[in-house]
Amino acid sequence: MKLLFTIIACVGIITNTFSQNELVSLINNNTTTFNYHQNKFKGDGWNNILSAIREHDNVLIGEDHFFEEIPLFISQISNEVHFDNFFCEIDAYTASIIQQQLLNKDVKKVTNFISNYNTSFSFYALKKEFDLLQKFVSTKTNIIGLDQVTLTADRLIAFDLLQKTTHNKTQEIYKEIITNSKKHFDLFITGKGSPYFFTNDFIKKLQQLDSLQISDYEKKAIDNILLSHKIYTTQSHQLRIQHMKHNILNHIQKISKQKNLFKYGAIHMNKSESLLGGFDIGNFIANISEANYKKSLHLMIIGKDGIQGVPFKGMKTQKLNTTNGELQYLSPFFNSVTSDEWHVFKLNEIKKSIKKNNIQVGKKLEKTINGFDYLIVIPNVNPAKFLN
Repeated sequence: MKLLFTIIACVGIITNTFSQNELVSLINNNTTTFNYHQNKFKGDGWNNILSAIREHDNVLIGEDHFFEEIPLFISQISNEVHFDNFFCEIDAYTASIIQQQLLNKDVKKVTNFISNYNTSFSFYALKKEFDLLQKFVSTKTNIIGLDQVTLTADRLIAFDLLQKTTHNKTQEIYKEIITNSKKHFDLFITGKGSPYFFTNDFIKKLQQLDSLQISDYEKKAIDNILLSHKIYTTQSHQLRIQHMKHNILNHIQKISKQKNLFKYGAIHMNKSESLLGGFDIGNFIANISEANYKKSLHLMIIGKDGIQGVPFKGMKTQKLNTTNGELQYLSPFFNSVTSDEWHVFKLNEIKKSIKKNNIQVGKKLEKTINGFDYLIVIPNVNPAKFLN
């Protein structure tokens, strides 16, 4: 019996080694590259990506956050392809407020707005990311947020509502929120306390506003902030995704009939089952596209080596760890990146061969290969820098 178990174990090891060798060969045979030279991307990989983007109305980019190179990549795409709408990982209010401010012809007012409120822009407090928004606004691409209200956006939304309200009492409350939020944030980034968003005083002020005669717009904004507060305090990923899907329905005509670019964390853009389990907005967009007799395009873009940025100024950047970190499961692809060129992996072709040849891969890797059309690996990345 012991001999039988030994034989079975040996067969398993041999089979696994054979499968891994097949996978490596398969990956290498479905790889193209490109590089950044003289302010332009060039190479077969870039041409393949551009061709695919031109063919699809809904283009979804799933990223690893806080790198300088990713907004550069998207900016270069926008030089070649015009999008009607840019869907991004911020809330609807932040997106709308930033867009309206950037449309202002008064350069001094725009500069003051950015200087005073940029720390409340979430991902777009990062310079290259904000430059991307400016570029989209200048090319008449609508900026649309689908996410919950971010924990730093309370001050920005209060600023917007202050311009819209007509009541002295509500004006007073909005001014207090703006002042208190700034104080708490300045302490938070030095390691003292938490954002104002999580304080009892903030919730009391929202309740005060709710008890007053406010406009429907104000009422809806406050309801959204309270829902977002619940998402954060309960740490409900399911509710967050449900909220984003609900917001997508508000833009169903745009998604069905216009050219759209989505830029979110990679976990959200999978067209099949998410790495976290369940089905995220990438799957939702894929289904909407299918219902319109079309297909959506799903790209995943990550870095192999280098330094990753941070969500708040003052936090320490960290070196990427693709050997033992969360992205370790993608090691068969990382191992194929042996030059300074950006590598493009044709996941659809790899998926077909895996199925045909019954190659065994891990669950996470399987979900990624099933969920994206292309994987783009940047050999070396740099941390994103803040506006100020």
